Amino acid sequence: MSSEVMKSLTIGDLTIKLPIIQGGMGIGISLHRLAAAVANEGGVGVIATAGIGMDEPDFSGNVLEAHIRALRTEIRKARELTKGILGVNIMVALTNFADLVKTSIEEGIDIIFSGAGLPLSLPQFVNDTIKTKLVPIVSSGRAAGIIAKKWSEKYNRPPDALVVEGPMAGGHLGFKEEMLEDPDYSLENLSLK
Repeated sequence: MSSEVMKSLTIGDLTIKLPIIQGGMGIGISLHRLAAAVANEGGVGVIATAGIGMDEPDFSGNVLEAHIRALRTEIRKARELTKGILGVNIMVALTNFADLVKTSIEEGIDIIFSGAGLPLSLPQFVNDTIKTKLVPIVSSGRAAGIIAKKWSEKYNRPPDALVVEGPMAGGHLGFKEEMLEDPDYSLENLSLK
C-alpha cells in the first residue's frame, strides 16, 4: 500500500508520512539497519533496547554499560542512514530502564515507545525543551486511563500518543490463550475493558 492511499499520522510536531510503526523486536532484530530502512520509506523505524548490548565485547562483565553504549551506537548509525523518524522501544521491565530512556533522549531520539509494564515515571525524564515524544504501549483502555491520569496529575503531561496492542500482537501482553479468538478482546473492543 503506498503512502498516497494512507493518510499521514501526526504526533505533536512529527508527521509520519506512511502511518506504520515498525515493531520493536528485541535481542538483535530491530536495530539501526531495519529502523533506518523503515524511516526512509516514511514510517517510524524503531530500535529495540532489549538485549541491545549483547554483542559488545564486555557484555558478560559489564552488562548495563554495554547496553547503553550499544544503544548510543545504534541510534547514531541509524541517524547516519536516514533523515526519517526514529523511535526506541524500552520495556519498563528492563533493569536499566531509566538509563536507556536518558540515553535515548540525549541522542535526540524522536519517539520513546514503552510497555511491558506501565511507564508511570516516563515523563520525569523530559521537559519543555526536549522534543522526544512519549508513547506508552497498552493492551487495555484501563491501562491507558491509569497512565493518562498519573501523567496528568504528577507531570501535567498527557501521553503524546498510545500504541494499543490486542491479543494477536504477540509478545508479553497478558492475554490468555482463550482470548486470542474471542471477539470481546478484539483490538476494536479493548477500550471497553
